[in-house]
This record gives sequence, C-alpha cells and structure tokens, in this order.
Amino acid sequence: MRQILDLIARICASGPRASLRGSAEAALAAMATEFNLTAVLFEPDAAQLQTVRVTCGANIPTDWQRGGVPLANVPFVGQALDAPERVIVTTMGAVEIVCGAVSSGQEARYSIALIGGSQADIGSRADAVDVVRKMLAWTLPSASSVDTGVFAAIVEAKHEWENAADVFPELIGLINRSRRVVRINRAIERWSLGKVQDAIGLDLHEMLHPLCQSPRCDLDRLLENAFRKLGPEPSAAFEVADAVSGRDLLIVLNTTTQAFDAAGSSGWVNAAFVVSNVTAARHAERELKSLNQALEQRIADRTERITEINRTLMLEVGRRRAAQELLRDSKSELEALSLRLVTAQEEERKRISQDLHDSVGQEMSAVKYSLERATLLIQRNDTPQAIEVIKTAIVRTKEVIDEVRAIAMNLRPCALDHLGVVSAIRSLYRRWSGVYGSIAVTEDINVTDQDIPNSIATHLYRAVQEILSNVARHAQARRVLISLRSEDGNLIVSIQDDGVGFQLDACDSSGPSALGLLGLRARTEQSGGTCRVTTAPGKGTTVRLKWPLTLPDLRNARLRLN
Repeated sequence: MRQILDLIARICASGPRASLRGSAEAALAAMATEFNLTAVLFEPDAAQLQTVRVTCGANIPTDWQRGGVPLANVPFVGQALDAPERVIVTTMGAVEIVCGAVSSGQEARYSIALIGGSQADIGSRADAVDVVRKMLAWTLPSASSVDTGVFAAIVEAKHEWENAADVFPELIGLINRSRRVVRINRAIERWSLGKVQDAIGLDLHEMLHPLCQSPRCDLDRLLENAFRKLGPEPSAAFEVADAVSGRDLLIVLNTTTQAFDAAGSSGWVNAAFVVSNVTAARHAERELKSLNQALEQRIADRTERITEINRTLMLEVGRRRAAQELLRDSKSELEALSLRLVTAQEEERKRISQDLHDSVGQEMSAVKYSLERATLLIQRNDTPQAIEVIKTAIVRTKEVIDEVRAIAMNLRPCALDHLGVVSAIRSLYRRWSGVYGSIAVTEDINVTDQDIPNSIATHLYRAVQEILSNVARHAQARRVLISLRSEDGNLIVSIQDDGVGFQLDACDSSGPSALGLLGLRARTEQSGGTCRVTTAPGKGTTVRLKWPLTLPDLRNARLRLN
C-alpha cells in the first residue's frame, strides 16, 4: 500500500496536466522510477487494426519506438483492450507483465503496461497499474468529444521526432534526477556503447564508461558538478578530453520537466542531455595551434638568424672601415716617412758636403798651398825652409786623414764590423754618456755579439742611436736603463728613461717627434721586428724592441703605442 500511495503522490506532485499525453508521461515516469522497470502507453493503430503504437513511456525498448508494433508481438495489449474492466497479469518468456486498459465510457482507448520485475512483487505492480489506468481515464475526454485525428497526428509527430533524433550523430536523451537514462537515441549504437534497451536505466557515467573502474574518473566528477548546478540553473555544460574513450566530449544538460512538492516548491524531474564528439574539431584546433607555434618558432629562428647575420655584417663593415682607416693612416705614414727619408738623405748629404768643405776641403787647400810654397823655396835653393813647409803639409795631411776617418765612422761605425753589435752599442752609449754627463746610464745586457744575427745588427745599432738621441733632445731625463736580453727565441731591447714623457694620443703624426717614432717603427719592421712605446706625461718613456732570433726576415710586426 505504501508504494501505491507514494506513486499517487509522485503523479500528483507533477502538477496539473492539460492532456492525456502529459498526465501519462508523468504517471509512466513515476511508475518506472518506483519499480525500476519499463512503463509503456499503447494506442491501437486505426489505420492498421493488427498493430499498436507506443505513445509515451519510460525505458521503452528501441524496437517499440520505431513505428507500429504488431499485436502478435504484444498479445497482452490485446487482452487488456478486450477486458477493460480488469488488470491483466501475464508472462512473455521469463518476463512478468502487468497490463490494463484506459477506457472512455465503455470503450477501451489505450492500454498501459508495466514490464519486468519478479513474481514476489506482482501484486503491488498490479495495484499500481490499476490506479494509474483509472487516473488516466479521468483525464480522458469522452469519445464523442475526442478528435481522434488530432491524437493520431500527435502520435505520428512523436514517432517522426524520435526517428529524426536517431539520425543525429550526437548522443541525445533524457535522464532523471538519479542520473539514470530514461531515453536515448540510436547514436549510442554507432558510438559502440551498446544497445538502446540496454542503456535504459543505466547511470549516465556508466553508459559512457561501461568498463571504467577508476575511483577518481574525471568524467564522473564533472558530471557530478554539472548535476549540482541543475535546479538553481536550467542548464549546465562542460567539455572533457576523455582518455577512456579517446574522444573529446562536449556534454550539455537542460532540465525539461518540473515537479512540485507539498510546500509548492518546484524541482526538475527529467533533464535532456546532448553528448557531442568534438574530437575532430579539437584535433584540428590542436593541429592549428601546433602549426602556429611551429610557424612562430620558425619566424623567431629566422629573425634571430637575420639579426645574427646583420650583426655579423655590421661587424664586418666596422672591420672594413677600420681597415680602410688603417690603410689611410698607413698611407699617410708612408708618405711622411718617404718625405722624412728624402729630407734625411738631403740633410745627410748636406752635412757630409759641409764637413768635406769645412774641414777636408780647407785642409787640402792648405796642404796644396804648402806644397806650392815648398816648391818655390826649393827653386830658390832655400832647402831648410822648404823642408819645414813640407813637414807642416804632412801634419795637415794626417789631420785630413783623421777627419775623413771620423766622417766614415759617422756613416757606419767600424766597431760593427770589427767588434760586433753589442760592443758597438756599449761604445755608443759610453761616448753618449761622455757628451751628456748629467744623465746616468745603466746597462743590463746578457747577450753576446754571436747571439745577434748580422741581418739586424745595423738596424739594432741605429735604433739605439736614434732612441738615445731622442732622450738627449726631448726627455729631460736623469737616468737611462739600457737592456738587451734573449727571451723565448727573441731578442728583447728595452731603453727606459725617467724623463717628462708625452701624450701619445696628442702626438701629431706630422711633427718631428711622431716622424721619429714612425722612422723607428719602419726601421724595426723592415728587419722583421716590432716596436712598442709606453709613455705618459710625467711618467717617463719606455721603448721596447723585439726581433725573432730564428726568423730574421719576418715582416708582419706593427707598432703599438699605448
């Protein structure tokens, strides 16, 4: 009795219905939920007397949803229509069936059937069918006022809609508040999720994941969250990348029917669901995203490569510009050196000419005059006087010889040929120290004449001579250190003074001091060496010369001033 009362209360709680269809849907859904069985409303097909149609119901088998059902397949319907005054209890195979007719006056118009269950509960189900058929008979209008064509059109539209829903690729159906499937279209079979009749009554998660054993399934969790939203909100939707089925699923839930409790509060009874397979679209989106990322990476790589190429080109342009400036400077230096060389040659010729004129020329003129006078004295037979004049001529001739020897020594010191370059340098700075006695000279020489190749001997001597000359003229120094030593197969010559120094950057390349440095560098490079000058105002000056002892013909060294 409690089940019957609950059933009546659930039907009444669904609210007033304007038609038999609405009342029947609420009643059959309530019975299907109460007993967890199949509940169906059948209508005889007026066009084909041997068939009936399923008007509405819950958990309806798929075969009954597709057009007319032969009476031979559902004999219990015919039995109920033939005996509208009672409820029929019968079996089909091992299935228990309870069926009763819904009458208008004396005419049986419809029949309801409750299919399934066990023999132990057959009495409650028979009472439920009896109550429901009588409640539906109250809402059924009399035969005289019923437009059978309208009902036939409604039933036909229902079947057409169900057939249309079956062709959709999406899973479309109804679920109740227990998340149990009430209806489902035939897309479930195309999705390989089972048969329609097998899915009726299943939990929605169980239907979509028939073999899922995970206690923390993402789909189940998202479904639970969506169900919580229903009621306060009429719809809920979510998307999930389902690892179990290998599909991207878009699930939309919308409430369709409302029920009212005793207090008048409403709540949803059934909800429509649509499950769409959006795998292809998401795969295309992921492919597009991947292509965009790959394109962006290629653009970034090309941009970086172009930037690197531009940077390399800029460096190359800078190097070429520096090389051009260096070439220009070298050309200017070469022109200055050439001019300096011509000037030096002319000055040297002028000095030699002056020396020859002032000393040798005058002395030779005096000797000539003495010899001429001696000749006259001899002609006068003044022999003693002639002898004295000849002696004087001999003395002056010796002085001319000494003067010529001094000029020759200035052109090339004989010590280089007779003593060696180291001895010649010692003789040079000793004579220089004798002239400039206020400057103390210290030596640090640990090489011998035999250690220095003949190819650089003259260049070394002249370089030291030039440096000492510059010290005497410009440095205002008190001490000078001369160092000659051998390091790693190189001859290192260093001359350091404690003079006033100078500013290399401010040194005019056309001035005499700069030309002196350029000439020193040119002489050193011509012999395969390098020249480095280190100086600053008030810090003195250090000139460092280096020649490779084993590669006397090297020509790649350059002057570095810092």
